[in-house]
Amino acid sequence: MDAALVYFCDVCGAGVMAQATLCTVCGKPPHQPVQYQPVQFITPASEQHALPTLPAQISLRTGSLLARRYRIVSKAGEGGYGVIYKAEDIDRYRTKVAIKQINLDTLRPREMIEATDAYNREVRYLSRLRHISLPRMYDAFTDADHWYIVMDFIEGTTLEETLKKSRRKHLPLRKVLQIGLGLCDVLGYLHSQQPSIIFRDVKPANIMQTKGGHLYLIDFGIARHYVPGRKRDTGPLGTPGYAAPEQYGRAQTTIQTDIYGLGATLHTLLIGTEPALTGMQPRKRLLQGKTRRQLHQLLQQMLEPDASQRPQTMEEVRLHLRLLSSRINARRRFFRCLFTALPQALIDAMLCTMMLSIFFIFILLNAPWLLLPIYGVFYIVLVLFKLFVGLREEEEET
Repeated sequence: MDAALVYFCDVCGAGVMAQATLCTVCGKPPHQPVQYQPVQFITPASEQHALPTLPAQISLRTGSLLARRYRIVSKAGEGGYGVIYKAEDIDRYRTKVAIKQINLDTLRPREMIEATDAYNREVRYLSRLRHISLPRMYDAFTDADHWYIVMDFIEGTTLEETLKKSRRKHLPLRKVLQIGLGLCDVLGYLHSQQPSIIFRDVKPANIMQTKGGHLYLIDFGIARHYVPGRKRDTGPLGTPGYAAPEQYGRAQTTIQTDIYGLGATLHTLLIGTEPALTGMQPRKRLLQGKTRRQLHQLLQQMLEPDASQRPQTMEEVRLHLRLLSSRINARRRFFRCLFTALPQALIDAMLCTMMLSIFFIFILLNAPWLLLPIYGVFYIVLVLFKLFVGLREEEEET
C-alpha cells in the first residue's frame, strides 16, 4: 500500500503539500520539513490466526496487536483529536506504554491542520527532551488513516481529577507548594533549552500525579519555540482561564506566558476555582494565615495581564515558593520535635525533683509552706530546660 509522504512546515507546524513553496497558514517557506514514513501493517499468512489484524478505520480492540509489537490492553482516555490506549510492548518485556492515536478520517480540513501541528510538535519535542517529569517518547508512526505516538504509560490521575475528588474541592497549602516547586523545575528545564520551549498550556488537566506524588507534564500539542524579535504568535492557542492575554494574538508568548499559566493553576488548586471565576479576592477563610496570604500575593503578581509585571523567570518563582514551603516545614518540624521531646523532659524533671526532695525537706523544716511553690518553680524551669535541649537534639537529627 503506497501512501504519500506527509510534510510539515518547520515554522508553524502546519501540513503542506510536497510541491508547495509557501505554507498556507503562516505564508513562509516550509524550511527543512519533517518527514514521517507510513508504516505498513502486513501480517504473514502464518500469523493471521494467531494475531488479530487492525483495519485502519476502527478503534483498536483489546488484545489486538499494533505494528506487530504493541498489544492493546485497554482504552485509557481521549481528548482533543486523539484517543489514548494502554498497551504492552512485547519487544521490551511487556513494558506498559501509552499509545496516542489520531484518527484523520474524522477531522475537517481545519482540524486536520491543527492536529498535524499538534502531532508534529509533540514528536519533535518529546523525542529529544529528557526530564524526570516528562513522559519519554519511544516511537512514532502512521498508517493510511491514523497517526500514532508511543510514550511512557503514567499510572496516576490528573490534578483536575484530584481536585474533583477532593472533599473540600481544593488542596492543602503544603501540597500546593510542593506541586508548584515540581512544576517550576520542569518548566524551568523547558525554558533552559536553546531556543526556549514555551509550553503554553499549563493547567491541572495537563499535569499528572502518581500515587507516590511524582508529577508529569503531559500534552505538548501547542508548545512552541520562543523566536526573538517576533511580535506575536501565528494564532491564538491555549485554554480559557489559564491562557495569558498574549496568547490571544496580542504579543508573542514568552517565559512569562508559562508563569501566568502556573499562577492560574496554583490558584485553582489553592482556592478550588479558576481565577477568572473567583476573581483575585477569594473568600477570606481560604486566605487565613500569613503563608497563605503571601502565596496569594505571589499568585496575583504571576497573573498580571502585563507580562513585564510578572516574575521574569521560573527560578524567581521557585525561590518564593521554596521560602514559603520552608516556613511550613519548620513549623511542622517544631511540633514534631515538641511531641517527641516533651514526654522525656517531664520524666527527667520528675526524677531530678525526687532526688532533690530530701535536700529541700531538711532545709525547709522550719517553713514547710514554702515547699510547694519552690517545687513548682524548680519543676517548671527543669522541664523547659530539658525541653529546649531535646528540641535542639531533634532538630539536629532532622
